[in-house]
Amino acid sequence: MTTGRNLRIGEAVLGGGVLILGLFIAFETMRGTGSTNAVVGPALFPYLISAGLVIVGVALLREAISGHVAHAGGMELDWIAVALVSAGLIIQMFLLETLGWIPASALLFMAVARAFGSRRLVIDAVLGIALTAASFVVFNYGLGLNLPGGVIADMIAPADEPTTE
Repeated sequence: MTTGRNLRIGEAVLGGGVLILGLFIAFETMRGTGSTNAVVGPALFPYLISAGLVIVGVALLREAISGHVAHAGGMELDWIAVALVSAGLIIQMFLLETLGWIPASALLFMAVARAFGSRRLVIDAVLGIALTAASFVVFNYGLGLNLPGGVIADMIAPADEPTTE
């Protein structure tokens, strides 16, 4: 049986680990940042992520020290949900280059939606395609970053074949 003291120790260890991870990311970002005068540069997102991790780590530590635990009965883990999300990530990783960003990420969206309890496969597919298509447009055309187009991009705009003259 899990006691409240063991849960507090576990949450304190988790909070400390998250806090250390946030501080490590901030330190590594400071160490690796070159000299740029841009307000928004490549270091912005690592700093935002590290700040979020530090805040969550401190909050977990505060709750553990004060005696409040997130779940009085101990940790409950839904292994089926973990397996669905893991399978979705693996499938996306393998299909990203061949199928492209939109279909591979839409499959990931469907797997995660199913893991969170959605039973509407068609609606999840439509939402996944819409969201991943929007992110594709924003990244490729708005930010100038190239996400893999895959077979869909090849059908829409086939690669130029070299001509011999």
